Amino acid sequence: MRRKQLPEITPEARRYAVKELARRAAVSKSFFEQWHIAVSATQTTVSFGRDSTARIHFLHECQRPGALEHWSEIAVARAGGFANGRGAAQADLIVPFSDPSEKILPLYEPRPDGHLTCRLDLLASIALTLSRVEETLDPQLDEHGRFPASSSVAVRQQFLERPILDEHGTAFQQAIMSLLPTWQPEPRVMRLKLTHDMDDVGIPFQFRTALAHTLKRRRPAGTLRDFLARLTAGEPLELTLVRQLAAISQARGLHSAFFWKGSPRTTHDSGYSPAHPKIQRVIEDLRKDGFELGVHPGYETFHNRAHLAEEVSRLKCAIGEDYPGGRQHYLRWTPQTWLDWEYCRLRYDSSVGFADRFGFRAGTAFPYRPWCWEQNREIDLIELPLVLMDCTLVKYMHLGAKEGPERIRALLQRVKETGGVFTLLWHNTPLIDPDYDGWYDAILNLLSSEEPYQVPERPAELW
Repeated sequence: MRRKQLPEITPEARRYAVKELARRAAVSKSFFEQWHIAVSATQTTVSFGRDSTARIHFLHECQRPGALEHWSEIAVARAGGFANGRGAAQADLIVPFSDPSEKILPLYEPRPDGHLTCRLDLLASIALTLSRVEETLDPQLDEHGRFPASSSVAVRQQFLERPILDEHGTAFQQAIMSLLPTWQPEPRVMRLKLTHDMDDVGIPFQFRTALAHTLKRRRPAGTLRDFLARLTAGEPLELTLVRQLAAISQARGLHSAFFWKGSPRTTHDSGYSPAHPKIQRVIEDLRKDGFELGVHPGYETFHNRAHLAEEVSRLKCAIGEDYPGGRQHYLRWTPQTWLDWEYCRLRYDSSVGFADRFGFRAGTAFPYRPWCWEQNREIDLIELPLVLMDCTLVKYMHLGAKEGPERIRALLQRVKETGGVFTLLWHNTPLIDPDYDGWYDAILNLLSSEEPYQVPERPAELW
């Protein structure tokens, strides 16, 4: 599916955007359920319950089918937040899909009747950004069929490393507090989701891979282990690295999710079977130790629902989970993938992160249910945005030992300030790759004090 213009922003999509904005403003579910959201042709009006006369009016401007015909690329406006005595105003709010002809300051403008008006079409911006509509507008793809960060407006306008929608949550919170002085928002807490994609586990045996342990990784014992594993009950080196990841998590008091493959061997898939007895022993030990088990569908499942469904079915049997989450191999993903995963009855996806740059691909670190424009509804799936992947640091961005941790620390600080989940992907094989020496420990040292995030059992339970 490829669009050349924006979808119609329906009343249902605007109500969805209000909910997502409220979640990022630390509004409780019980409080939100008291709100009344009225959508007219020109504005969306939010009121805060029977006992309150306060209103916030969100204008509907610059959002209509064909709007992109007037812009050379996706337009981005900038605005200030709402200043009040209970917190500093956001000085530079980013509003994609909005007319950038002037900077709006503040975004929330007081009215003579005591209400507030949001002067840009923030609700449309939220719905379009979360659903990654940018990636359906005749995108430039890389050699793996992926939409790269280098093609994104976030990189061109230098805000990929900011959770721009979560920052809007902070500004919206300040606006509510100006109208409802006695309201107390929920605490903002950053949580950690540590994930591992098991791309290679040393099964089936590959002579060149075993030899590489000595020639490239300076680990001759690993080569010997792989050869002996062919003849004995021992495990190849890559499979022992899965256990090592688990041991590291246990030693640090962290909780990890392990995503397993079950694809045939291809140029981009190692071709192991998760039903192999040696792999099953590791899976069972991880389960006994309380780790999460999930799926990592192969390269060829991308945009192939039948192939995906067949592979997911095998993986569910192999890991003993009926409703797991996971991530697409190579981060081969488009918005259509959400519907494919919903069809396969998967609980959550964590593919929405760029391979070539770290940051906030959907403008957020908050888990959320995506919006389907074609069916005008929320998808029965949770998206857990991926913030940082190991090979992004070393193989794509080529960051040094000084710059890398500084930028990661800045990412962490932004998530701490706005709330959300810092989702990290670390494969097993970098544990023995000299190019990654010291990186994992350095990152975990920054993260180890954070609370773990447990994905809800059902998407409908997400708040």
